[in-house]
Amino acid sequence: MSIYYPLYNWLCAQAANNISAPFKQIEAILGFSLPPSARTSPQWWENDRKHVQCMAWIEAGFEIRNLNLGKESVEFVKV
Repeated sequence: MSIYYPLYNWLCAQAANNISAPFKQIEAILGFSLPPSARTSPQWWENDRKHVQCMAWIEAGFEIRNLNLGKESVEFVKV
């Protein structure tokens, strides 16, 4: 099981189709800090199944949209 499984569980429990989440909230859900690349590289947030973190939101039925590295926030959108 991936270290990002808590995020998967949290997303599965959400009723909303669009969920805005600051990085700090995602870290609280995960129980650890996101890697530095999550704060500097848009590629870390790509909807690409080759990345282990991506599987958490894709398997929960979401995609990343509206990434804002400056504000450290992201939007999960139900697909």
